[in-house]
Amino acid sequence: MKKVSILSLLMFTAFILTSGAAFSQETVKTDEKAAVTTDHVTTEDTATEHAEKVYEKEDIQLLKGQPKTFTDGYNTYVNDKVRFELFDMDNVMKDSVMYKIDATEEKKYTEPFTLSDEGSHVIYYYSIDKMGNKESMKSINVIVDKTAPETAVTITAPFSKNGENIYASETFTYNYSIASKDNISGVAAVTYAAKGEEQKQYVKPFSINSIAPVVLDVSSEDKVGNLTKKYTTKVVDENGNVLSENIEAIKIIVDKTAPVVEIKADKPFFMKDKMSVASKDYKYTITAADTESGVKSIYYRMDNKSEFILYTGELQFNTNGMHKIEAISRDAVGNTSKTSTLDVFVDIIPADTNIKLITE
Repeated sequence: MKKVSILSLLMFTAFILTSGAAFSQETVKTDEKAAVTTDHVTTEDTATEHAEKVYEKEDIQLLKGQPKTFTDGYNTYVNDKVRFELFDMDNVMKDSVMYKIDATEEKKYTEPFTLSDEGSHVIYYYSIDKMGNKESMKSINVIVDKTAPETAVTITAPFSKNGENIYASETFTYNYSIASKDNISGVAAVTYAAKGEEQKQYVKPFSINSIAPVVLDVSSEDKVGNLTKKYTTKVVDENGNVLSENIEAIKIIVDKTAPVVEIKADKPFFMKDKMSVASKDYKYTITAADTESGVKSIYYRMDNKSEFILYTGELQFNTNGMHKIEAISRDAVGNTSKTSTLDVFVDIIPADTNIKLITE
């Protein structure tokens, strides 16, 4: 009969193979300052860069503190709480089990051991019975993962930064995306919660309606149970410009005021019976002013034709008769002005001169 020696992993909790993160998405409530519910976006998640400053509920920890393993079919990933036990079976008389870790010297096995150094290791082992029969050496590849995932939260909204002030509209939507990476065993799950809410598993970006960004409680766990609530954060505008790397330091000014639009001709009108009269040489400009978040765009249309289009430069009329210019403006946070209107009669027909002979 053959002698057999077996390496087993002793764990204080059930052995769990985690192949990936399972995610769900639900409605999120805002903080106490703005008690509104969320409208979720459906765009796919994208990777985010890590900011230098950190918002953290607490430092990286092994919060669960339990032995846990994961295998990809070749390597076995463990945290540093997993213990290794060697035992042998012999048909007559067993004697001793020998082992070594990586290139260290062989030693006689006496009790379960752990691996404390993070990284890849090979455990070599074999047994010798009382008769001196030596088993062929066996080995197992083990990778120790002691580090929790790195997580970044990116908050995107149509902010406007004017000088040192950051403006938002009265009804504002913040889009949140969470990116987590783990360079050893891989990310198993990411969960999040707004203040006072239960944790939800993250699967894709979501939206929160609020006057100010909402601080989230985020947890990221890798496949061997390393769990952290620490994450970096960035607040960016729609163009990707970073406005803040500290969510609690950002000060939002709510802009409720729409721009004011004005349409002007390049010269004074002639007046006839309270009607403005101009020639075809007149040129018209549209301007807008906004004292808070600033003017983002101006739109216009002429003679009620088509929809409003983006204003880019001077306008002129080349046909005779009554004409109209309508203009609106939007500020940087989406407030839209009232419609400004200019009515003008364009006279391009020359006078018809006749001659009369007077004989009296």
